[in-house]
Amino acid sequence: MDHLPLFAFIDGMYNLLNERFGTAVTAERILVRGHLILVYGRRGAGKSTFVQRCAYRLAKEIELERVCVADYSQATGHQDCEDFHQMALWLARQMTVLLEEEEWTVHEDVASLRETTDDPNVAFGRIRDVLNERNGVAVILLPAYLPLTWVRGFQELARLRMVFFAESDSDDAGKLAHHFGRLPTCHTIFLPIGSLDGGGSDIREILVKRQVSLGDAEMNELSAAVRDFTTPRQALEHLAVFFDEYGTENITFEKIKAFKEKLVPRLLAEWERDRQS
Repeated sequence: MDHLPLFAFIDGMYNLLNERFGTAVTAERILVRGHLILVYGRRGAGKSTFVQRCAYRLAKEIELERVCVADYSQATGHQDCEDFHQMALWLARQMTVLLEEEEWTVHEDVASLRETTDDPNVAFGRIRDVLNERNGVAVILLPAYLPLTWVRGFQELARLRMVFFAESDSDDAGKLAHHFGRLPTCHTIFLPIGSLDGGGSDIREILVKRQVSLGDAEMNELSAAVRDFTTPRQALEHLAVFFDEYGTENITFEKIKAFKEKLVPRLLAEWERDRQS
């Protein structure tokens, strides 16, 4: 079972991915403005998975000659940078290498891109020029857990044909909007990822969508069995275990009881691993 069917029913994820994201980020807008897409929510809520799905969906569906996905979400090289200025120049160097390796550049481009500069605006301006000449777009997944001040820096650096994806553990939409503000050169989009809540109602919704043949009483009982999980990833993993062991037909209270009895040691083991880490 993959994560997206679960996200689709947490805080309107289905509409978020297929309507809000799909209509907010279009080829026409990317050609005239930079983009920063900030996915926010508590740790473990599935932000990284959602970011990757959005980025690769965008790369697949956008109707331009070339699209480059630069995934630095798990990169660590930037951790040696002392400030945003160094970080931005580090990312520009990584982007230059990637464009060369994917043969986006000709000799003249390489000379320009490699020319030494201490100004991130100049560095990203050169990358924009290459994208313009090749009728391409760069979709850039920023390293996870960057300081928000650094993410805001990339909002200012975003040029047309560049789409930056970033993550934040904040769940305060108003604070984020105030922190970033609006820039005429960058279209900034905030996408929330929510955690499980509603006393099992969200799990019930997932089961209904999956057309699992459960009566109301059994469905409520199974929903209650996974309420102890604080993130979609955890809940989905244990629902997968349940359906692997018992199937999706003829779910009885006896099967759910047996599942809950096995669930206790699993929970204790996971909590112990989390505590030690």
